[in-house]
Amino acid sequence: MPSTPPTAEPSTDSKDGSAPPPLLALPPGRAVWLVAGPMIALGLLRTSYFLTDSWFVGRLGDGALEAIGGAAFAWWMIHICCDLAGTGAHALVARYEGAQQRERIAGTLVQGLWVSAAVTALLMALIPGRGLYFDLLGYGPATEAYALGSEYVRVCLLGCGTLAVYAVVTAAFRALGQTRTALALTAVTLVVNLGLDPALIWGWGPFPELGIGGAAWATSIANSIGAVVGLVILRRRGIHLVLVQPERAVTALITRIGTPITIAGLGFSAVYVLLGRIISDFGSFHMAALGIGHRLESLAYMITVGFSVGAATMVGQHLGAGSPERAAESVRAALRICTAFMLPCTALLMAGAPWFFDAFTDDPAIIESGTVYLRWQAVVFVAMGIEVVYEGGFSGAGDTVPPLIISGSLTAARIPMAWVFGYTVGLGIVGVWIAIAVSTGLKAIVSWWWWRRGNWKTALTTE
Repeated sequence: MPSTPPTAEPSTDSKDGSAPPPLLALPPGRAVWLVAGPMIALGLLRTSYFLTDSWFVGRLGDGALEAIGGAAFAWWMIHICCDLAGTGAHALVARYEGAQQRERIAGTLVQGLWVSAAVTALLMALIPGRGLYFDLLGYGPATEAYALGSEYVRVCLLGCGTLAVYAVVTAAFRALGQTRTALALTAVTLVVNLGLDPALIWGWGPFPELGIGGAAWATSIANSIGAVVGLVILRRRGIHLVLVQPERAVTALITRIGTPITIAGLGFSAVYVLLGRIISDFGSFHMAALGIGHRLESLAYMITVGFSVGAATMVGQHLGAGSPERAAESVRAALRICTAFMLPCTALLMAGAPWFFDAFTDDPAIIESGTVYLRWQAVVFVAMGIEVVYEGGFSGAGDTVPPLIISGSLTAARIPMAWVFGYTVGLGIVGVWIAIAVSTGLKAIVSWWWWRRGNWKTALTTE
């Protein structure tokens, strides 16, 4: 089992005599698209999880809809933490694949599962203090949204282990470029989630009536099924995961790569928790608008994530094969194709915003606020794509500190900007929406500048 990252020296032959990674022989744009295409479909399916939960929960009333809107940031923080091991495993497995050191992949994934177990234990320890989250959002303890949101977050924390394992399993397929398999797994979990959502919320047939918590249980069960199926597929493809003791050097390396991205994601959500105090000050219904808006916006965001994964996979594989120039070319190709996708997304959500919100609620105040929010964010969809693709490039190179600094500082800047635009300038809630959009544009500019410095090329090989 290795204790250091793979070298950037290209191998002429793999130790097991297998053929070189096929993606490396393709033009960068073609290779990125082969990885990104299924990942885009996967991301849209994953967004369906959120939209499905919101739609079913919305049938429970506006209080439940407001609860899941506020809990969305907590769910996102849980998701980000559970992906810590997946981020580290992705970077290393892609390197090993590019360097044709495939015998090291299975052991790395097992160590990733140990990191996932540690993350799960830490998250479950937070269950007793979940009420503090809703206190920070400004939800009164006696309100329906507080009680329902607290129950939803409790179940999410109880089931987070299934998400953590699933993240490592799907990271393996992404790093190997087998994103069609990852897509198929997500499709299976979505079907399971769709079937279990109404059954567990309302207690259909033999299932108990769990209310808003049923939506979270449905997702956890679906993730566990996806993880088991994924492990079986890996074994059939020659990657046999045998449980061994944790190796400190490897788990530390996986943690070091994944932690900056996790901290950045946590900071992103924490900023929104604090922004929630400002948003709620203009009316609590704006939180429901933001919750739905985030889910609709994620349709475009998940497309950018697809190209981010394409960039990460190809950067990792090309660096493993000793070709940083091809790695950089892959990122440029990902940016071009991603921009071509973001432009029609901008037009679609700008024009259709009120109709999309109308599908989730009949409250005119929520629809009006959400429409303004979504249109402001659509303006910077191209910038969002630039930021996320560069983040994927950094991640694939194992250089995850720059995304932490860029995302952490400029996302935090949304709080003072929202205060200035909302209160000082007097724009109200529109000022908050504008502050979010402006920071997205700034993150794209700084990401471009930092990537051009080129330090990512030796982030792991110089350790």
